[in-house]
Amino acid sequence: MSEIEIESRNLDLWYGSAQALKNITMAMPEKKVTAIIGPSGCGKSTFLRCINRMNDLVKDCRITGELLFEGTDVYGNSVDAVELRKKIGMVFQKPNPFPMSIYDNVAYGPRVHGLRNREELDRIVEESLKASALWNEVGDIPDRSAIDLSGGQQQRLCIARTLAVKPKVILFDEPCSALDPISTAKIEDLINTLKHDYTIVIVTHNMQQAARVSDHTAFFLLGELIEFGKTKQIFELPEKKSTEDYITGRFG
Repeated sequence: MSEIEIESRNLDLWYGSAQALKNITMAMPEKKVTAIIGPSGCGKSTFLRCINRMNDLVKDCRITGELLFEGTDVYGNSVDAVELRKKIGMVFQKPNPFPMSIYDNVAYGPRVHGLRNREELDRIVEESLKASALWNEVGDIPDRSAIDLSGGQQQRLCIARTLAVKPKVILFDEPCSALDPISTAKIEDLINTLKHDYTIVIVTHNMQQAARVSDHTAFFLLGELIEFGKTKQIFELPEKKSTEDYITGRFG
């Protein structure tokens, strides 16, 4: 049985006077993939951004309840948000490579955290590009601009950049929504490989993708967690009618 790595308890979130999350309680096991599905505006990405405190950057955002990472409330006074984001990396909907070389993109995080040794940086860049299934395509041209890569390559570069700071958790916010089917398949294969070493939480609109890559699935609706369980059970034998209606395409 996997240990629980991330757990929310009675989590509520408001943007000003509008409540976006209502009493979210769920536990995500380590080195597994948890998918979060639901229609647009249901709170999926808002919840994902709670995990590494990206909502700290949103004006008038207020959170109550607990969100535990390795047993510690990430909103506790002793938690440094910068250190937290080193352990909980994030890959966004659209690839966002920095306008610099492939090498410098991957080395960016380690350098920010004080690493200057070139041999060590070379090793981290190579390991990260290999882990993101990009080394065979760009390993011999590390000085090439990241902006020149295809969309799918840019997204895998962003994954390599995340891996370079050695996180424990990777959050994916609809990582394939801007990609073609071939690039999407490569990202999905990569997620299946990465889960052996990392805990992964993925927000996706694509139900087939959730079924293919995840071990557990959470269904959100109007800011509430309607159902959470093993993916096979959620897709084949959901307990709630609204879950079944969404999965079978009756709404959403």
